[in-house]
Parts: sequence; structure tokens; C-alpha cells
Amino acid sequence: MNFSTAIVLFMSCLNASSGFNVNHNAPTTRTFVATPAKALTSRLHAASIADTPEARIELINKGADATFAIIDVDGSGTISREELINHLSVAGYNTETIDKIFNKMDVNNDNEISRQEFQGGMVMLTGLQSAPGLGNYNAEFIKEMCEDADQVFQSADADGNGEIDQKELRIHIGRSFANYSEGAIDNIFQQIDVDGDGTITKAEFRDAFCKFSALRQAIGEGPNYK
Repeated sequence: MNFSTAIVLFMSCLNASSGFNVNHNAPTTRTFVATPAKALTSRLHAASIADTPEARIELINKGADATFAIIDVDGSGTISREELINHLSVAGYNTETIDKIFNKMDVNNDNEISRQEFQGGMVMLTGLQSAPGLGNYNAEFIKEMCEDADQVFQSADADGNGEIDQKELRIHIGRSFANYSEGAIDNIFQQIDVDGDGTITKAEFRDAFCKFSALRQAIGEGPNYK
């Protein structure tokens, strides 16, 4: 699916929804393919399968938390309208569309999107789960994304020890995206560092890079960026 098609399909879903109608049985779009290795591909695919509506929602919420951390550039714990506009404008959305997304997610109308509201929006508007800049909408470019992930990882791994620590991630993101606060970068780090050991391995980086188009947009595009 190309970018234009993804936008059209997403807008159809957005315009068709007059409110947040939860469809717990709706299939989710999660192609968690992270490396060329077939064993790891199978592992990630298995991890994306949920047997119950509750488990599906939990998986969506985990992805939502990672995307939320990327959009929340000041690390305040909420997403402002400006932050969403800045993020989605780069992904190709116009202001009118971004305003529609913001207004639907800002349930209590306080002109901020909380983490819980963002989770709810991702669950209730299933189109968001595969929308450019928010979900994984380029599953057909897995090979290219893996190549990009490795190149970006190598660039961020300043000391070449095969892992990225918090300082290295701060330097890498700050080099191109000076508007990210230290707290925001630390939040992103925690989302990528799945095992919580204080470093990001190449496998962890590949997983996150291929799962989330928002991360690819924020952390480095690579020559095959899609």
C-alpha cells in the first residue's frame, strides 16, 4: 500500500466515525517483522497474535505508548495540538485532517491528549493503527526498513560496542531533532529498551524501527525510508 492509498483509507475511516465506537473483535494491523532472520520474524508474528479482546487491546496500548512518547517532544506527558501538527505534517497530513484526529482523541476537550486518551483513540479508531506516522503502514517494505534500521543503529552507536545507551540516543536524536527534551528522549529510550537493561540492542532497535512509522520518522529515516 502506498502513502496516498493509506491516507485515503484512513480518512475514509475517520470521516465515517462520528464517535468512539469500540469494536473489540475488529482485526488489528500489526505486522511486527523486525529482521531478515526467519526465526525472529516468526517470533514477532507470534507475539502480535492475541487470543482475547483484552489481549488485543493490551497490544494496541503498548504500541500507542511508544508512538505517544515520540510525539510528546517536550516530555510533558500530554500531546498538544502543536506537537501533533508538527509530527503529522511531516508524515503528509494537512492541518484540517490533523485537527480532526486531535479533536476525536481529545475526549475531555481540554486541548491536550493524555496518554489514556491516545490509547483510547488507537483502540477505538482502528484506522489509526495503520495510518502514516501513527501505525505500521509499510509492511511491504520490511527488507528496506531492516536495512535502514541497521544503518541508523550504526550511526547512533557512537562507540561501536553493539548497543545504544541513553546518552548515545540523546546525542543522535538531538543532532537532527533539537526540539526533543531530554525527558522525551528518555521516554523513547524506555519504549525501545524492551528488557529494561539500560541499553538498546540491535534486535530491540530493529523491532521498534519496523513496528512504528512514528519512530522511523523521529529517529532517522535511512536511504530506503518509506
